[in-house]
Parts: sequence; C-alpha cells; structure tokens
Amino acid sequence: MHLTLDKFFPVIEQEENQDYRLINEIKDYHSSLFDALNEAYEIAKAARSKGYDPSLDVEIPIARNMAERVEKLIGLKGLANRILELEEKGVEREEMCFKIAGEIVDGKFGEFDKEKLIDLAIRTSVAILTEGVVAAPIEGIAKVRIDKNFDGSQFLRIYYAGPIRSAGGTAQVISVLVGDLVRRKLGLDRFKPTEEEILRYIEEIPLYKKVANLQYLPSDEEIRLIVSNCPICIDGEPTEDAEVSGYRNLPRVETNRVRGGMALVIAEGVALKAPKLKKMVDELKLNGWEWLEKLIKKGVKEDRDAKPKPKDKYLSDIVAGRPVFSHPSRKGGFRLRYGRARNSGFATVGINPATMVILGNFIAIGTQLKVELPGKAGGVVPVTSIEGPTVRLKNGDVVKINTIKDAMKYKDEVDKVLDVGEILINYGDFLENNHPLLPSSYVYEWWIQEVKHKIPKGDYRKIGEDEALKLCDEYNIPLHPDYTYLWHDISVEEYNYLRDSIPKAKIEGKYGKSFLVIDYDAKIKEILEKLLLEHKIRDGKIVIERWKAFVRCLGLNYDLKPILQCDGGDVLELVVKLSGLDVRAKAPTRIGARMGRPEKAKERKMSPPPHILFPLGHAGGKTRDIKNAINHTSSYNAVKGEIFVELATRICKECGRINFWIRCECGGLTEQIYQCQNCKNKTKSEICKCGGETKGYQRRKVNLKVLYDKALENLGERDTFGTIKGVIGMTSKNKIPERLEKGILRAKHGVSVFKDGTIRYDMTDLPLTHFKPKEINVSVEKLKELGYSVDYKGNELKNENQIVELKCQDIILSKSAAEYLVRVANFIDDLLVKLYGLKPFYNAAKPEDLIGHLVIGLAPHTSAGVLGRIIG
Repeated sequence: MHLTLDKFFPVIEQEENQDYRLINEIKDYHSSLFDALNEAYEIAKAARSKGYDPSLDVEIPIARNMAERVEKLIGLKGLANRILELEEKGVEREEMCFKIAGEIVDGKFGEFDKEKLIDLAIRTSVAILTEGVVAAPIEGIAKVRIDKNFDGSQFLRIYYAGPIRSAGGTAQVISVLVGDLVRRKLGLDRFKPTEEEILRYIEEIPLYKKVANLQYLPSDEEIRLIVSNCPICIDGEPTEDAEVSGYRNLPRVETNRVRGGMALVIAEGVALKAPKLKKMVDELKLNGWEWLEKLIKKGVKEDRDAKPKPKDKYLSDIVAGRPVFSHPSRKGGFRLRYGRARNSGFATVGINPATMVILGNFIAIGTQLKVELPGKAGGVVPVTSIEGPTVRLKNGDVVKINTIKDAMKYKDEVDKVLDVGEILINYGDFLENNHPLLPSSYVYEWWIQEVKHKIPKGDYRKIGEDEALKLCDEYNIPLHPDYTYLWHDISVEEYNYLRDSIPKAKIEGKYGKSFLVIDYDAKIKEILEKLLLEHKIRDGKIVIERWKAFVRCLGLNYDLKPILQCDGGDVLELVVKLSGLDVRAKAPTRIGARMGRPEKAKERKMSPPPHILFPLGHAGGKTRDIKNAINHTSSYNAVKGEIFVELATRICKECGRINFWIRCECGGLTEQIYQCQNCKNKTKSEICKCGGETKGYQRRKVNLKVLYDKALENLGERDTFGTIKGVIGMTSKNKIPERLEKGILRAKHGVSVFKDGTIRYDMTDLPLTHFKPKEINVSVEKLKELGYSVDYKGNELKNENQIVELKCQDIILSKSAAEYLVRVANFIDDLLVKLYGLKPFYNAAKPEDLIGHLVIGLAPHTSAGVLGRIIG
C-alpha cells in the first residue's frame, strides 16, 4: 500500500513539515485497515479450511488498486503489472485498452484459441475503462463467437447482455472498436449483414425502447447506417419477453425475442457516442469507419449560446405515488444554488429541511430525487444554510420558512406553496455530466465575492434593510440578496401596475417601525406572491413590514413619489434604471424534480426470506419450513423426513461415498463429479469426451430428520426454534447446499440469507466529509483510538462538538443498520465457535461494540466491494 501511495504523494524528508505528517497519517491509516482486513481473512480461511462451505478458501480476492481489480476480475496473470507500467508512462486509459488488447491477442499473457483471445481482449478493455468495478466486463458480455458470412468468410460476433448498461456508452463503443482491432490482427473479415438482418435491427431497437428504456433512440436511417457498416456483428442474448413480429427465424439470428444488450450498444453506444468513437478511430488510424461522419452529421448541432430548453425526461417514467415537486424550469420550482455542505457531494442534492416538512415529508434524508439537470438523480441531504420554501397561509399571509421550527408551526396552515426553495448542487455534478454551467441564484456567496473589496470588513450575512440600502448608495454595490426579489418573474405590465398602485398606499407605524399598508387588491396580491415578497393580510389591507427596498425598486422614494420616468427593456432593466440600484436576477435557473426511489434502510431479503440455502422441494409446504419437511411423508409407508430433491453429486476421496457436501461424514474431502446427459458417463471434467453436456447434480433421497438432529447435536442447541425456512430448489450451477447448522443459527439470531449465501443490509450511501463526535454517538477517547487526533483546523481533539474530517474508508451507520449488524455479528460468532471450533471475533452486545470493525460495501451492478470501517 505504501508503494501505491508513494506514487501519489511526494517524498518529504522533514518530519516537522505538515505534509509529511499528513502523508504518514494516511499511510498509517491504510496500513491499519489492511492489518484488520488480513486478520479477518486469516480467521475466514481457517474456518473455510474445515470444509463446511462450498469452497475451501475465501472467494473474494483483495485488490488494492484498479490494476489488481482488473487482473482478478479477468483472471489473466501479469495484467496488473502491465497496467501499472503503462500508468507510470502516463498512457491514457483509452489508449491503454487498445494497447493491452493487442498484447493479449499477440499471446503475451498466454496461449489460447482465437475465440478465447478475442474474448479476453474485449473483456479486459471494458474492465480497464470501468476500473474493474462494475459487472459489465463479466456479465455484460455474454460470449464472443467467430461466425461465417454467406460468402464463406469469417467475421466476429459479440453477444451483449443487459448488464452492459452499467459500463456506459464509452466502454460499450470501446468493446466494439477493440473487437475490430483484434479481428484484423487475427485475419477475420468484416460482418456482412443481409437486408433482412438490417430490417430486423430496425424493428427490434425501437421495440426495446418501448419495453425497457433507452437514453437515445436512433432513427431507422441511423440504425441502417450502423448495422450495414459496422465491421463487428453486435448481437445479444434475449433479455425481454417481447418478440419481433417481422423478420423472425432468421438463420443467423438465434432468437425472436428482444436482445437488450444489442439495443443498448447500438443506441447508447455507437449512435450516441459517435463523435467520441470517431476521435478514437482517427487516433488509431483505422479505415472502414468513414461512415461515422454521416452518423455525426445526422445528429443535431448544439448552439452553446442558446438558452437551455426545459427538459422533461425526468417525468417520462413517472410511477404512481411518487410526487412531482417542480415541473421543468417552471417558476416556483427549485432554485439552483452552487455549493457543498459537509454532508453533500457527488450525486447528492441539498434541500432545506423546512422544504421537506412543507412538502409533506415525502422527501426524507436519502430519498432519491429525479432531477431535470445536471444528471439523472441525486440523494437528498438536509442543508440548513440554504433558503427554504415560501408559502401562502390560509389567512393570506406570505411567509418564508427557513427552519424546521417554523415549518412545524405553519405546516397545517399552508394554503399554497409559492416556491419550494433552493436546491444545492455542487460543481462536480455539472462537470461529471458534461453539462454547461447555468446562472446561479443570487445568494450571499456571490454577493460577498463582488463587494468584499469595496466595503468595510464585517459580517454582512444578515443585515437590516436600511443598512443594505445605505451600502448600495455609499459604495455603489449590488443590492443584498435578502432584499432582492424575483423581479424577472413578473411582466412589464405587472411592474407598471405596481408602480401606479403603490403611491396610493400609506406608510404607518410606531415605536420607530414603519409598515407599507395597501388597500387589498387581488392583482397586487398575486404580483407580490410572484415576487416572493413577505406580507400579511390584516383588516382588508396588505401590510408589508420590509418595504423600503421594494419601493426603491419601483422607482419611488420613501414618500412613495416617483423619482424617475423610464420606458423600455425587461422588468429587471426597468428596476435598475428607475431605482439607481444594481439589482440582480434572484433565481435565473429553476430545476424540475420528482421523487425517484424512496429512502430505504433495511435488511436485504429474498421473498420469502430463507434462513438457509437448502432445498426442500414441496415438503416444506408454502412456508418452506424445515420443521414441516422433517415431519413430511411422501407416501403411506414412507419414512418420516425423507425428501426427494436435486443436490450436488460429489464423491469422497477417502471412502468413495457419494455425498453433496464438501466434507464427508468420514472426515474426508469430496470432489465434484459430472454425468454426461448423452452417454451417461461419469467424469470429473465439465465436458464429456463425447462432447455432450454434463450435469453436476442429481435428484436424490435425503433423510432431513437425521441431518437436522445431527446439526442440533453438533451445535449443542436444543430444538426450540419456531420456523427455519429453506428454499424449494437450488439455483446454483452444481447445487451444493449449505450446512443445516447455518440455518439453525440464523433462525436463532433472527437473520436471513441472500441467494449468494451472504447476509446483506440495504441502505442509501450518502457522502459525508466532516462530522461532530456528538452527532455519531462516539466518545472523543474512542475516536482517538481510531486515529482521529485533531479537528479540521488541526487543533487537538478535546470535545464532542469539534468538527472532524472523516477518513476516506470510514462510514457512519444508521441506528437500524447497527442493530441489525449486531445480530449478524452474534450469528457469526456463534458459527465460529459452535460449527468451526474457533474463537468468537466480534463479541458485540450493543451497536457501540461494532465501532472499529470492517464492512464490505457493494453498489448495485458492481463486481467490486469497497472496504469500510464503522466509526459511529
């Protein structure tokens, strides 16, 4: 790990140097994580070596960086070192894909047949570009085949599957381009489609758009251009139940069903990424891709200066029960504000918690919000320092609500939400999504940047109206955001109506406080609501408490007399000319949003949730209960507890007994045997000599009652369990079941198993950069043990209210997650002691006991887990 870190950090000799201290702190932190990980691995290896699991070793390999992840994902020795070498030379990722693909085909990583070489080259290129994290290189590319054109020449066919979506468009086109590169090296011809095959693609891709979803649907002409000219046959596995109506049963198309992977690669890959593909083709100097020029010309040219049009795509797949909070770019919608709080970051959006309350708590912390821009969605986090909603109450008052206290006070009195408040999005999201930056709301951060060198030093975050106007007049600076109203949201006609009406109002007040009192007028009321100007309705009058900036912006003096006369321009221009103030657009960018996925934090369960992956057939009844199965009789004279199920066929190396577990009853290890479905020959190889398909399992009789009683005896447990749920049948390739001991202990601790044998907890992963010890229920002493010695300013950590920077692999759990993981820890400890004969590892009685322990985080559609450490 130190070697890896040394590549990114300069070598600094002086120990008193701040950077030296920080770098060594990071090295020590990573070393401590690896030490803890290795300790856990050693215990897991010791447990696995007992032979009570489908494998004698831990299946998850450890990878410290992208290079190691790719090597372990693809399984090619020497790949990691070669990637690191190329990285050292500064080779870009895309160039690296082509370089390594070429070397694989040249046999530098081992000798394989042609199809296998091409397969490895394509999968490796996708793995490098996706950093060995997503499942696309393994599951997104189903297979690669060398096929024949009708003229007898050979071409390359790549079968894509649904998970190729997770690779993204660039990786998809790289797989096609690498395919072209390697087929040339191996002397294969290009794909020559028939007219019927082209028409099949033209029908199938729009059909996939109907049944699933595509970011971009190419036109029939574009599909024809791609299919007839692409040198690689982009094929796919059938992923949808829908079938094509025409061009069925074609000799070179294996299915009539819709092929999702193919549609994704052609539409979201080649068609959508054509400019990028053209750039790579030019760099590689590949001929045969000249047709890309035509494809790019068919795309619409972007006018960078044009005002962005409202985008309603986020509304296209709306689900009943998930509300729309704001329509595309509409007045009253979320106002864009740039920035980041300590609990926000990439793919998150910050919202004032008052907005959450006023919107009926449909938005909670962690709720996925589908947004109009810059990307598709973000997780919601509460940010108290941004503006909340503006509402009209049932009594007609208009109030701005910026605190939860006020939101709770007014929530039952709200008649209409006039504005949902600000949405905080960081610059990185615009950069990542390649979205042009849009004008921000005019907020304090912008204002202070403009005025800080012109005005005396001080805190101007919250200032009075008189002071704000005085600063404008004295220093010729823009009006403070607190007194900047949404003038751009009203028409010139409405502005003039206000300008003509307000001189008829009165200024009243006492004790040094004055109010603007206007006779009630429905039109004036409506305009004031558009401006988001706070006011009250009292005795048939409209009462404005903060009125001076408002009347100045109408070009009136404080006696409500016009100062100037001026025509022309939009409202904002009129405001500036007539008031003599520099007034900015308060909310130039509105963002539409709707609820995507509600916040979820609970254990991941199968339906129904089993305690054990052991097949019961129908003997367990509807509940799949082992207790039912051990009392089951298949016929009148059958033995109680005897069931017939499909299980692995394994033979003991010691006694030769046929078994279905890794370790035989005699204590010897077993090995897998397969039976050919053609010649019925038994073999230790997956492929029979006759070339027939083999099966590693068979239907057999099992006395479940004997196995259950033996498992209880092994554990030293009494039969006090209500229900222990199994499964109807195994879905794994060789159908090796779990030991019954595991199911008994899971039932004891109230945890269930997922289909891959893991126990999982699902929750939304939100960024956090800083925290206070008090917020995460952990003591300062414990944090110091975990390596947190200073706060974010570098001062010694002494009290629970100091703000501390979170280390990169550390996580903070929700209370429900911590409580569930305590149960999981107790299950594992029981398993270690009672089944494997080892010492307990966690010794956790309460959630606080988990602090300092490691977890593996796994994102959807990914193949790489991320190491995390619980700190609170």
